[in-house]
Amino acid sequence: MFGQITVSDRVWRNAAQSYVRPLPERLGVAPRGRSRRLQRVLSDFGSEQSFGRAARSVREHYGFELGPSAVRQTTLEQAQRARETLEAQYQEPFRALPAVGAAHLIAEADGTMICTVEAGRRQDPRPRQWQEMRLVAVRDKEASQAVYGATFGSVAEAGRRWGHCARQAGWGLNSQIHAVGDGASWVRLQSREVFGSQVRFLCDLYHVGEYLGAAAPHCRPLRPESWRETQQQRLQRGAVGAVLGALRAHLEPETTPEQDAPVRQAHRYLNNRRDSLDYPRALALGLPIGSGMIESGHRHVLQARLKGAGRAWLHDHADRIAHLRVLRANNQWAAFWN
Repeated sequence: MFGQITVSDRVWRNAAQSYVRPLPERLGVAPRGRSRRLQRVLSDFGSEQSFGRAARSVREHYGFELGPSAVRQTTLEQAQRARETLEAQYQEPFRALPAVGAAHLIAEADGTMICTVEAGRRQDPRPRQWQEMRLVAVRDKEASQAVYGATFGSVAEAGRRWGHCARQAGWGLNSQIHAVGDGASWVRLQSREVFGSQVRFLCDLYHVGEYLGAAAPHCRPLRPESWRETQQQRLQRGAVGAVLGALRAHLEPETTPEQDAPVRQAHRYLNNRRDSLDYPRALALGLPIGSGMIESGHRHVLQARLKGAGRAWLHDHADRIAHLRVLRANNQWAAFWN
């Protein structure tokens, strides 16, 4: 607005201090300090882009230059504050529910692998490790915005955050909770542990289709895709027994190694989850039969910042950034700064 401004500052020394700078003390500013607004700008860019690219964005939009290290430091400091804010919320009980809440809640959970490294000098060899970060999400059937939670912690910790997400999304004593997942044991068990008798779990039809797709060439070699589609249509009509019968007719011999027996795997997968295949009910209520909400959440909440070619994080830093992005995704950004 005013162009370049230069301020000459005289530095004094005395016996008590190595130097005295009257002007900054009078103005209430600190050398290399960052105002609250600047911290918000840096962490806003730093949570969405690499720290180097974020520094370039600051220069492009605001006309002054800061190094990537300044963006990194500020973003991680605010990410730590975001983690503390969310952790304080997670310490509250989530089962104190109102009598009336949302009629139907959609709840999904899944894990994604994040590349991490141990602390150390950049030039030293540091082996990379892939660690699972669990993401949970809940939304009102009538809403478009989900409430998210993420953790590197145990399945019990993920379940506790799932409960808090549901409470924030409108969970009440009257609510029916429609949980959808890929059939992973921890997702099914935590849905029942957290939501109790209010939940109905459904296996994601896409993941069921992967098992059927692997078995299809062995059940109908000439038209495997048509066979798979027929079985999925049967499942959507509720004809689980017919699908199991179609698989049973082509089961491999018991002597066949497990990795070479896709029909056996598909049959066992479906047979063990017969109580989680009620697609007709979900379709009649207008509820999803796929886990698109959590898959989308993985992409825009976690993976957009934490995953990328050659990208690796310190475990603690990845956890902080995940909390910062969860807070932003949950529309708590303005409240976080105000």
